[in-house]
Amino acid sequence: MLADAGRPLAHAELARRCSVPKSSLTQLLRTLLARGYVELDAGTQRYQPGEALFDLTRRGRDIRTLITQARPILERLAQRAKESFSISVLRDDFAERVFSVESPRRQLYSLHVGVRAPLYANSSGKVLLAWMPAVEREAYLSRTRLVPLTDRTLVSGSALRRQLSSVRTEGVARSFGEFTPGIVGIAVPILGAPGRAIASLGTALPIERLDARLDAQLVRLLKEAAAVVAARAASQPIPTGKH
Repeated sequence: MLADAGRPLAHAELARRCSVPKSSLTQLLRTLLARGYVELDAGTQRYQPGEALFDLTRRGRDIRTLITQARPILERLAQRAKESFSISVLRDDFAERVFSVESPRRQLYSLHVGVRAPLYANSSGKVLLAWMPAVEREAYLSRTRLVPLTDRTLVSGSALRRQLSSVRTEGVARSFGEFTPGIVGIAVPILGAPGRAIASLGTALPIERLDARLDAQLVRLLKEAAAVVAARAASQPIPTGKH
C-alpha cells in the first residue's frame, strides 16, 4: 500500500486505507519498522517503504509472483473455511509470513505479514524444515539452540527430528501453543521441484476451537489449496534457500 501510494502516509491515513483501527495498526507497524520494511520520517511522522522492502522487492520477484497466484485461492479458502490463512517462506533461519488473508468473521488472533518465527517453534517453520534437504536440515539443527518460547515449545533435538519425520509422512505440521500461547497452527508445504517446499501454507486459531472434525477439514482444505498454488507456480522459479 505504501509503495502504491507513491508518497509517505501518516498513521491515520494508513489505518483508513487498511480499514482497521489505529490501535490494531500500531503493533503491525512496529513489527514492520523493526524489520526495516517501513521507515518513519521523524520530522513528518509519516511512513514510507523501507530498505528491507526494496531488498525484498529486488530478491523476491518470484515470491511476489507466488503471492499473486495464491491470492485468489487463499481468498476463496478464507471465505469457505471462515478462518485466516497465510503463506510463509524461509528467511535466514526463520519462517517469515509474506502474505495473509483474514477470516471474514471477527477474530481475536490475526496473521500479520512480516512476523518471523523460529523454524522449530511453529507449524510453518516445521514444514520448511521437514522438506529441507537433509544436509541443510541437520546443519540448522546443529547450529540452533532450541530456546523455549512458551512452556510447550519443543526443545529436544531428537524429539524434533522424530516430529519432522512424521510431518513429512503425514504432509502436515502442527504446533500447539509452541510459539504463541493458546494458539494452534496447522501448515502444509507448497511444493516445487524437486520435492522441496518453496513456501508453507498455514492457518492458526485458538486451541480450544480445534476438534478432530475441524482439524481434518482444515488439513484437507490446506492440502487442496497448496496443490493448486504449486501447480500455478510450477513455471516460476521460487527461491527456497537463505536470503
